[in-house]
Amino acid sequence: MVYIETIKSGPNSGINTGSVVRDIPAFSVKYKDVFSLKNLYVMMHELLLEEGWHGFEDQEADLTAHSDLETLYSENVYQRGIHYGGKEYWVWWRAQKHHEGRRSDYFLNILDLDWHVVSVEEREIVHQGKKMTTQSGELEMFFKARIISDLGDKWKNHKLLKHFKHIYEERIMHAHIEKRQKDLWRDVYRIQSKVKAYLSLKTWMPTPELFHAKQYGWEGQF
Repeated sequence: MVYIETIKSGPNSGINTGSVVRDIPAFSVKYKDVFSLKNLYVMMHELLLEEGWHGFEDQEADLTAHSDLETLYSENVYQRGIHYGGKEYWVWWRAQKHHEGRRSDYFLNILDLDWHVVSVEEREIVHQGKKMTTQSGELEMFFKARIISDLGDKWKNHKLLKHFKHIYEERIMHAHIEKRQKDLWRDVYRIQSKVKAYLSLKTWMPTPELFHAKQYGWEGQF
C-alpha cells in the first residue's frame, strides 16, 4: 500500500467560533460508474461560487472572490489483493454564506462538503467521438449544513449580553431563524440536485440545464 496525504488548513480550520442554533438533515450523493474526477472537482468549485458559497481564508475579502474551501485532501493508493485496489480519496470542503446576500455580524450559514471516493482507476473512453481520460470508481458526497450564531462568541463572553443571548435568539429572532433554516435547506437540496443532474442520477427537483456537460465535463479537458 502506498499512502499520500496533504492537509490544508487555516487558523480556524474552516470553522467559525459560535453556537449552532439550527442544523438541517444531511444530504448525500452516491455514484458508481465512470466519471471525470478532475472535471467534477472543477464543476463543484464553480457550482458553489454560483450558489454564493465561499471559503474562510479572508473574512473581509470581496465575496465575489472564491477563497480556498479545502481543509483536507487525503489520497491512499492500494495494491490489488484483499482490497479492491485503486486509489481512495478523502476531501473536506468548508464554506460559508450570508443569508440572502446580506452580511450579518451575528448569524452565518455553514456548509460542510465531504468527498469519499474509493476503488479509483484510470480509464480511457470515447465520448462524442473524442478519446478522454476518466476514472472508474465509487463516489459518495455528504452535505451537512447549519446556522451558527454569536460569531466570535462576543455575546457569550460579554458580562451583560450573555444573559440575553437565549432570549434574543429564541424570542426576538425566532421567526428570522426559522426562515433562514428553510432557505438553507432549499439551498443545499438544490446543490445536491445539480450534482445528481451532472452525474445523470434521478432527482426530484426540476433542475435547469447545467453549463457543463453531464458526467464527463466539457468536450475537452479542463
